[in-house]
Order: sequence, then C-alpha cells, then structure tokens
Amino acid sequence: MLTREKNSVFFRGYFIEVVVRAKCYLLKGLNNPNWLLMSILGRFGFIRNVAVALQKSTSQKQQTINPESVFTNVNVPDAVEHLNKDGLYLGVELSQQSVSKIRDFALSVPCYGNRDAKLGFLYTEKDKAQKEHGHTFLTAQYYNTSLLCSEIRALGNDSRLIEIASRYLKAEPLFTGSRLWWNFAVNDEQPYDSSQTITFFHYDLDDYACVRFFFYLTDVDAESGPHTCVLGSHRKKSLSHVLMPVKRRSDDAIIDFYGSDNIVSITGATGFGFAEDTFCYHKATRPLRRDRLMLQIQFATRNYGLHNDLKDFSLLKNVI
Repeated sequence: MLTREKNSVFFRGYFIEVVVRAKCYLLKGLNNPNWLLMSILGRFGFIRNVAVALQKSTSQKQQTINPESVFTNVNVPDAVEHLNKDGLYLGVELSQQSVSKIRDFALSVPCYGNRDAKLGFLYTEKDKAQKEHGHTFLTAQYYNTSLLCSEIRALGNDSRLIEIASRYLKAEPLFTGSRLWWNFAVNDEQPYDSSQTITFFHYDLDDYACVRFFFYLTDVDAESGPHTCVLGSHRKKSLSHVLMPVKRRSDDAIIDFYGSDNIVSITGATGFGFAEDTFCYHKATRPLRRDRLMLQIQFATRNYGLHNDLKDFSLLKNVI
C-alpha cells in the first residue's frame, strides 16, 4: 500500500516530502504554537470532540434567520444532518445576481499564476501572461478577496451560512477567510503538476472543527474539474492514515478503504454550491475542457490567521 502511495502522490519521494512538511510545520509553529498544537492533536477524533466541547456552545434558541440572506431556500436542519453523516451537503445555491457580481470582480482584478504573488494578470490576458512567463499556468489565485469584493465579504457575514456553521460546529463560528481561484483546462498531452492544483486526495486541518462553503462560478461537468469528496471520511480514518505525517492519499488507497461508492464527484451549473467538513478526504480534478472558477467561504471555531487569502498589497506584482 505504501509503495503505491509513494509512486502516485509523494512527488519527491516519501521521506523528502516528510522532511519538507516537517520544516514547513516548524516554521509556522514557531510563529503560531497554538496552530502547531492543533495540527498535531487535531488528527484524533476524540481530541477534536473535546476541543469543540471546551468552546462556548451557541444557543440554538437565540439564533434567528435573516430574511435578507441570499440562501433563504436552504433547509438548515437538513444541511446539518448531511454534514454530520457524510461531511458533505449539496445544494447551497448562489443567486445569479451574486454570481454576476463576483465574476465581474474576478474579471476586473489580477489573479496570480500558480499562486505566485509576482505573476499577476487579468484572466482575459492569460495567454499573453503565459507567453511572457514562458510556462503554462495550471491555476491562478486571487488575493484579498474579502477586502476587495463586497459580495464575497457579505457571504462571510451571511446569517444562513453562519447558522449552518453554528449548528454543525456546535460553537460560535468565525469567518476565517475566503478564497477565489481558477483551475485551467489543460489537455492530456501536456505535462501536469498535481501539486499545483492539489489533484490528489487529502484532508485539511484548519481547526479542531471547520466547515467550508464552495460555489462554482462557472459550469462544471465531468471534464471541467469537478471537486471530489469521500463521504463519511470526516468520521472514519484508518489509524495509519491518521499517524502518517503527510495527509495525501492515492486514489487506490482511498478506494481500498472507503469503497468507490463513497467517492462523490460534484458537478453543477454556475452558482451551484455545497458545504463540506474540511476533515473529509477531498481533491480537485484536472479540467480538460473548460476553466473552472471556484469560491470558498470558511468558518471555524478558532482563527489561527493562516487560512485566508490575505496578502500584503506591496508584494503583489503583475507579469505583464
């Protein structure tokens, strides 16, 4: 099993990947010891449960639904039930008005090729930017989205999303950041670096309890880079998966443990959204036919200041 995983997801070799990750964790941990403690202990379910229990519980009786929420059609108890059972809830639809505003924003400000803050360009000038850079961009990230886009900022304060997060996390949720990014279509004949687009199964530890809301801002079919999630994997992991320092897993390893029936490839039209527990195994898939634009809104019980897209504006440079 380990050999198969080495060959498919440990790009520089298993032990090199472990060393690289350990150095990264150490550097972050020196500046943020609470995050380092969480990233180690948060792998264990009973510790996660205790940590959440120690947080001040939110009284559900005090929660009210804001009629101005853009998600008034979402059934909150149903969403929480699915999240508890599967770690995934489908159907948090974003209005076309909101989609249009966010897409207009995305077309009017630079995104940054392969998440490099020095490789900024307008999406409409992607081909020109790639030619100038001399390499193909597989992905592009926007920075400071909740600061620059009022519509994204409003989603971070949306009372219906907050209510879902509150009931699921069983604690007062904090909006810990947004992310807006492209994954670009690249055909099978071109080299593809999965580490750039995270097209391998992994889970995230952003807090002891965390939930993300994702929204497709382009139509996403099977060839447009659908997000993939493993149902129930937020509650059940093999001990070897928990103890291994690198959280990546090969497709074979995931299928062997969870079964193919529990692997869900999520497609949907522009505006389609879903909620996911970040502790679930999940991955992006490679777009082959059409670029995918996706928005993420994240809530947790603690904010370690590391899981957002905030970047000093002085560090952002354009490639053209």
